[in-house]
Amino acid sequence: MFRTFESLKLSVLGAAACLVLASCAQQPSAPASTTPAPPPAKASSGGAAAAPAAAPAAAPAADAVDPEVLKALDRMSAYLRTLTSFQVDTYSLTDDALDNGQLAQLGRTARLKVRRPDGLQVELNNDRGDRNVLYYNGKTASIYSPRTKYYATVPAPATLKEVVGVLTEKYDIDVPAADLFSWDSGKMDPAAIKSASYLGVAAVDGHLTDQFAVRQADVDWQIWIERGSTPLPRKLVIVTTSDPARPQHTVVLRWNTSATFAPSVFDFKAPAGSHRIAIQRTDGTVENPGK
Repeated sequence: MFRTFESLKLSVLGAAACLVLASCAQQPSAPASTTPAPPPAKASSGGAAAAPAAAPAAAPAADAVDPEVLKALDRMSAYLRTLTSFQVDTYSLTDDALDNGQLAQLGRTARLKVRRPDGLQVELNNDRGDRNVLYYNGKTASIYSPRTKYYATVPAPATLKEVVGVLTEKYDIDVPAADLFSWDSGKMDPAAIKSASYLGVAAVDGHLTDQFAVRQADVDWQIWIERGSTPLPRKLVIVTTSDPARPQHTVVLRWNTSATFAPSVFDFKAPAGSHRIAIQRTDGTVENPGK
């Protein structure tokens, strides 16, 4: 299911006030990965990936699934599984359908610091001026708002793949770029893909990539995968086709695959003057601090 922005509300224990962490709002997610490995890239004498032959490929038949696209997705997923410590900076634009059907757009940046299998810190900023930080250390997950000095901490499972699911399903919190962890799991069902085609070579943020278009039930998406020996996803566009307004989510990713972090990066320590509050679960119940 693909959802547009909704505010995360943390109810203050014993008070009517609530903390709205807008920058932790939900974003559409790309379907679980069928790993695309773009057509093999050839290195030029200068070290850059060489563009394919000038003659354009024939347009794919309607609703055709190009097996090379699935291979490209698999190659990308396999490469992501080799990364044990990395940083990803993202910039995203997400449409929200207003009551009158008009689309409103919200921009957001996120910096993810990742250490497999149990370390994650995410700093989120949106164009409304909200800033929030998510911490996960394999035992607990905490969300902190520096502006309000409110935070919530909940028990968490032992791995990144598990915590992303728990935060989404139990607390209605979506981790930015969570698709990375879906692709990493390698659980994509090829039968879910209605069509998949290769669109050609494109430059994204200074990197040569192969662009792919995929269609699934209720969603059309495109992905740009870096050419060569490091098939990183560089850009993603998702359109929710089940919504008449067809809201779109676009994200560009900048990678540092050699980043390393001290364990303390993933541990949340409440700053002086901050206040722990309760968090509301998706079922409407409130989880009190310390429980």
